[in-house]
Amino acid sequence: MILLISSKYDITTSTVIDWLNKYKVEYKNLNTEEFNSLNSFTLSNSNISVVIDKLDFINVSCVWHRKGRLRHVPNQLNNLGNYSSYLKKEEDALIKSIELYLKDTVEYVGSYLKEIENYKLFNLIKAKEVGLQIPETLITTSKTDLSNFLNKNVSISKDIRYSVEIKTKKESISSCGTFIIKKTDLDLLDDSFAPILVQKQIEKEFEIRVFFFKDKLYSMAIFSQNDEKTKIDFRNYNREKPNRCVPFILPKKIEKKVIAFMSKVNLKTGSIDIIYTTSKEYVFLEVNPMGQLDWVSKNCNYYIEKNIASALIENGIRKN
Repeated sequence: MILLISSKYDITTSTVIDWLNKYKVEYKNLNTEEFNSLNSFTLSNSNISVVIDKLDFINVSCVWHRKGRLRHVPNQLNNLGNYSSYLKKEEDALIKSIELYLKDTVEYVGSYLKEIENYKLFNLIKAKEVGLQIPETLITTSKTDLSNFLNKNVSISKDIRYSVEIKTKKESISSCGTFIIKKTDLDLLDDSFAPILVQKQIEKEFEIRVFFFKDKLYSMAIFSQNDEKTKIDFRNYNREKPNRCVPFILPKKIEKKVIAFMSKVNLKTGSIDIIYTTSKEYVFLEVNPMGQLDWVSKNCNYYIEKNIASALIENGIRKN
């Protein structure tokens, strides 16, 4: 049996399920918005077993963890203040333990663990190690060092890991994503401050979104540079006038480096952002372990969801 773990609102999962139904394959889908009864996680000297929603994992041939996390705490226990916070920590430890165990016993594609522990700086280091170009980057708490960096480069700033979402009694502050940081912004800063990440702005011909699934790459060029709204970051979507998106084939040497990078960071799937520069270089930006893929599939007629279904079925047959 194939197990899918995902959000009930995820279009990609629904499309993959359509293909599994077409192929008449046995599967179970656990929705991450719903309470998933943990019947048992049994450990003994003779046996280890996991049963969730009456599904004994001994019958599972492969897992596709597309989005989100399983929920083993009943809904009525989620609004009890510090008690709920404690239960959440215990639940999180349980979920991580089960995932780590399953990865050793079945083919497991995708990862809640990798999603919550996806560190931009670590990924840049690993990308450099496999020979990919990366942006010149500075993380600093010093106004002097930041000023020196800005004097040398037109620079952008982005979050180190988490998007800004701060709520107070008076206001709500959210991140505006990637933005240009100017020398005049320094006037707003003290001599020292919390760590800030800045990168040299890269002049681009276009951006590339690569969806990766088990050593297969599906690439799409995004012509975002001619729109002021998307020029710095295509994710500042212009919904009235969307960027032109077309299929793209990465050079073999870049493709091999991307595959090597994904192996280094132990990811079997993910969405990768790359810039093709005006100086004809490919520059790695980041990877999202549970990134979107349906728009890559639709814009480029890749039928990625069909290929995912076929890969899951193939793994299931191999397991059996």
